[in-house]
Amino acid sequence: MKTNQRSEENRAIPSIELEELKKSFERDKPESLLNHIHMSPESRKLVENNSFALLIAIVADQSVKMEVAWNLPYELGKRIGMERLHPQWITRNSEKVKDAIAQKPALHRFPQKMTDYIFSLSTIIENKYSSAAGLLRSSMDYHVFVANVKEVSGISDKKANFLFLTLSLDFHYSFKNTEESSVLFDTHMEKWLSQHFNRTISKKEANEICAYVSPGNPALFCPYVWNKDHEIK
Repeated sequence: MKTNQRSEENRAIPSIELEELKKSFERDKPESLLNHIHMSPESRKLVENNSFALLIAIVADQSVKMEVAWNLPYELGKRIGMERLHPQWITRNSEKVKDAIAQKPALHRFPQKMTDYIFSLSTIIENKYSSAAGLLRSSMDYHVFVANVKEVSGISDKKANFLFLTLSLDFHYSFKNTEESSVLFDTHMEKWLSQHFNRTISKKEANEICAYVSPGNPALFCPYVWNKDHEIK
């Protein structure tokens, strides 16, 4: 089995296939991530205009459908009062936050875990940054930014890079060193690339493909794949 895997990885992908994929990517390059998330108009307006709400949505986006996570900040604000949806109130009222999330219909499958993550987010903002916007603009260097947001409990590499792409596409942040952005090699990416090239594609090969197709921002190839995957479904 290992021998077969090595032989597959040693098979170079024909340059003509890479060129065709690059042309397709340039033609259908993602211009927004938020446009592909099913949110209520109120939720969309909130995450676009409230940095803390945007960060809560990023934190909540696990173990539930994406639209559930991205509607959570607005629904939580309705339950606790929109004027209380800020880090200072959250850090002093974590039990009320948990009760609000758990209140039926629950806003998330794991109210305690989400409360812990939102508390971590709030604490870091309060202790290290002047505001949620301060965290989002803590650095325009890609690597430093990702490291900063990953200090929050519940924000993984994947979430940090999703936030980076959202800020780049939907909020027009101009990051430096985007050519070194990380590829989000998830199951969608692996399955799509393997089907596209008609053989198993390793993480190493995926990185090389993304760097070739989207040299200025390899991570940007990921939402392209997600969009194509949804089109097939």
